[in-house]
Amino acid sequence: MIEHAIRRWNPWWAEKKVPEELTGIRRDITESIIKTLKTPYIKDVIGVRRSGKTTVLYQVADHLIKSGIHPKNIMLLNFDDPTINATPLDTILTEIYKLNPDTSHLFLDEIQQKKGLEQWIRMLYDTKRFDCIFLSGSSASLLSYDIGRVLTGRHITFEVMPLSFTEYLRMRGFENTEPDNLIYNREKLLHYLSVYLEDGGFPESTGLDEFNHKKILTALYNDIIARDITSRFGASYDITGRICQFMLTNTTGEYSFNSIAKNSNVTIETAEKYIGYLKESLVIMDLPLFSYKLKSQFRQNKKTYAIDTGLRNEVSFRFSLDIGKLAENAVFLELNRRYDEIYYWKDKDGFEVDFVVKNGQHIQTLIQVCWNADDEKTRKREENSLLRACKKFKLNSGMILTEDLCETVQREGLTIQYYPLWRWLSGISADFPG
Repeated sequence: MIEHAIRRWNPWWAEKKVPEELTGIRRDITESIIKTLKTPYIKDVIGVRRSGKTTVLYQVADHLIKSGIHPKNIMLLNFDDPTINATPLDTILTEIYKLNPDTSHLFLDEIQQKKGLEQWIRMLYDTKRFDCIFLSGSSASLLSYDIGRVLTGRHITFEVMPLSFTEYLRMRGFENTEPDNLIYNREKLLHYLSVYLEDGGFPESTGLDEFNHKKILTALYNDIIARDITSRFGASYDITGRICQFMLTNTTGEYSFNSIAKNSNVTIETAEKYIGYLKESLVIMDLPLFSYKLKSQFRQNKKTYAIDTGLRNEVSFRFSLDIGKLAENAVFLELNRRYDEIYYWKDKDGFEVDFVVKNGQHIQTLIQVCWNADDEKTRKREENSLLRACKKFKLNSGMILTEDLCETVQREGLTIQYYPLWRWLSGISADFPG
């Protein structure tokens, strides 16, 4: 019965608060969503499966209740629930009003499971049925295209990614993430950084033993392939798996549809189509080459990164830890949390910089990732590429992120800052003393 199904997803009606086991550790994206609560726009929350979207919705509901909204006026509908998903939309709306005509905040979770939702949501918004509507889904195109096309100018999108390093530290017991405390616990953070890079940041697998960690990530991967790609797009499970494994094995590297086709034994057209599926399911992400000419930017190979290093490690075909690749992947994910525009850069002479951060019309930051900077030849290569890029973009400095090296080098009138990755991921400024 639909009423019982809805009540299952709204325990705060009975308990007058959101149960603590549902809110989990505080996610940084929650604060960003809370800041927009007074705006009338629909709030889209997208993210790869099991990244914590529903937990974020619970955290927002918890904030609303603590802010004075009556618990019964907050309603969450999860379309992963077979009963809710099978119920016609008009019946759902009738049931909402039947349960509480004063419902003010409506949460619609996992909306990619429900067909034809777009016009219904627009009707709810345009007729001002609720004070605030929240949507969540595990598909990038669902909210950016399908919903976005219908709700142009009516919505704001937030992306929930697996745990950042600071969120991971909170889950492992580091409630005090002030710089002084983190620096004091440097040795512990170096340990947790290596574990974080190896295990990744999916909340459900964090802190588990190797057996259970592997079981959860393997099941998650199979769900993404089967439910978010094969079922939704009518794609081949076998082809999806082959191409996904190839892409996750080759994270941080450039790719072309031709290379994917050859290595996965499919046509170029099939490779292009399936890469689109993987990106829509948010399991991989692209990094474009920076160029002042858009045509050049579109034509050049992109680099690929995994949405999570732990998932990448469980799926990829590898013989070693690839700690350098994992570190670069973690930096890519963190840059995506902090900035809107990031690229990589290389010139015709083969000099390359891992990350170029653009702010408005200006290049703001250049970042290299070099896990081990002990080798003099390696250092010179990384520095030379940064120097070339600094001169190209008229910047005075660049940064090289390492495992634990912290020093400043002056070369050719420019500054190169070697900086520990654990500090940078923790948000500790390079200017912070200590």
